[in-house]
Amino acid sequence: MKKKIILSLLVSVFLFTAASKALGADKYLGEFCWQVFNSAGQPYWIYKFGVYEKEGGHLSLFGSVSYGANGPSAAHGNAVAIGSNIKMTIVSSDYEEVEGQVWSETFTATLNASTLSGQWNALSLESNDGINALSKFQMGSMSPIACN
Repeated sequence: MKKKIILSLLVSVFLFTAASKALGADKYLGEFCWQVFNSAGQPYWIYKFGVYEKEGGHLSLFGSVSYGANGPSAAHGNAVAIGSNIKMTIVSSDYEEVEGQVWSETFTATLNASTLSGQWNALSLESNDGINALSKFQMGSMSPIACN
């Protein structure tokens, strides 16, 4: 009985360590922020991410998106370097109490690896009353900014 308990503990420690290594980020690259502009060049929102580099050039993004009056909302994503570009996908959603609106968005961008600026497209689903939903397609540009 004692051998089974010890063996179970050893296997549990091994599995926990292996899972932590597999799920954990390899290297913290720092905090990065972007100002997002609509297609007319007007400022829209700001992304703020802690960026982690995984093996193979993959990047994990954990942070927030700030649209204004409601404050920041949770956002996360991933990115990968492909040649001289970085392709990025970000997902965010929230309930905005000020407007009584729930929304969800998938955002994609292609950034120049040397400037970290580029073009984006987004699909979003919004509902003000919980019954009728409105889908939107948006696009524009984004540029890195200093994080606050």
